[in-house]
Amino acid sequence: MDLKTILDAVSVVGFPIVCCGVMFWYLQKEQQAHKEEIAAITEALNKNTLVITELKDLFQMMTGYGQKRSTQNGTREDK
Repeated sequence: MDLKTILDAVSVVGFPIVCCGVMFWYLQKEQQAHKEEIAAITEALNKNTLVITELKDLFQMMTGYGQKRSTQNGTREDK
């Protein structure tokens, strides 16, 4: 938008209506940027969840913690 277009709009429809139009345009732009940011955060969170799950599995494999084991009376329990 150039200055002449804005001044013409103000003189034709009035300042409050032009301000509402500009605010609407700005809000739409901000919402699109927010969608992109949230998509990036969601992707990073999903990747972190995957890595944490892999680390947990590796820890269980190395330590045996959380795996079933047999007891003397034949029942199974978690370590």
